[in-house]
Amino acid sequence: MMQDSMEGFNPTKRLTAAIAANTAFLVFEVVFGIIAGSLALLGDAGHNFSDSFALVLSLIAVRVMTRPATERKTFGYHRMGIVVAFINSLIITLICFFLFYGAINRLIEPVDVKGGMVMIVAGIGFLVNGSVALLMRGGRSDLNLRSAFLHLLTDALVSLGVVISGAIVLATGWTYADPLITMVIAVLILVSAFQIMRESVHILMESVPRGVDYGDIVNDIMAMPGVTGVHDLHIWEIGSRQYSLTAHILVDDAPVSEYQELLRKIKGMLLTEHDVIHTALELKTERCSPEEECRFAEP
Repeated sequence: MMQDSMEGFNPTKRLTAAIAANTAFLVFEVVFGIIAGSLALLGDAGHNFSDSFALVLSLIAVRVMTRPATERKTFGYHRMGIVVAFINSLIITLICFFLFYGAINRLIEPVDVKGGMVMIVAGIGFLVNGSVALLMRGGRSDLNLRSAFLHLLTDALVSLGVVISGAIVLATGWTYADPLITMVIAVLILVSAFQIMRESVHILMESVPRGVDYGDIVNDIMAMPGVTGVHDLHIWEIGSRQYSLTAHILVDDAPVSEYQELLRKIKGMLLTEHDVIHTALELKTERCSPEEECRFAEP
């Protein structure tokens, strides 16, 4: 279970605490964003809303991912976290376009902004979001939890940016600082969202996991005594850092007992050296016929 996979880190409790803190500040920020007339504050509140929604999805995913495998879900529910990470990144992207639209309108028709109030509210936001982000720091090895962590970390940086815009408005009266900072905020959010989206799509497409060297795996299998060839090797990620592998292994003719020992050694090597937890290997004693493809598949 996920709770056991990260020593000392309970994702359910921390996500619940993060949702409560983020939602409370969201309401606070909307009220004072309207009073101050700050698009940056309202934009940050919009992103906080997406964060609260994302954290709820992450919490649901954490609970669902602990369900055991079934006859219909033979790998279990590990992909739920990846799907949630993709949805989160997509929602953030849409919000960014809304922020850009609002900022452009403010550049065309400037609105007076109460810089002092903006600084105070955003400063509180920086402390709240930064503290909540620290709660999620221990779960960054999981893509779902990392998407939640990046949401919160980005919020802290966004709040810091809003503090800067409030200071500029307060010191100079230059109201354009508010929409310009909003656009910078949107770019920062898009960068984080794109990283999560790219990695989640990479996993959903069952690509070779990032950080895994296809050639190294083939070479390590070929180095095992008795192995004469490898083909049709496929490796993919079931969930965050949970790898599955299938392959055809060409071997010298030998008793069945030796085959079992060879399989045990290959599986043990794949687990310890490459973190492959699900392995399905087919041993073949004859070399490939001319009609059969025996070359290494491209990663």
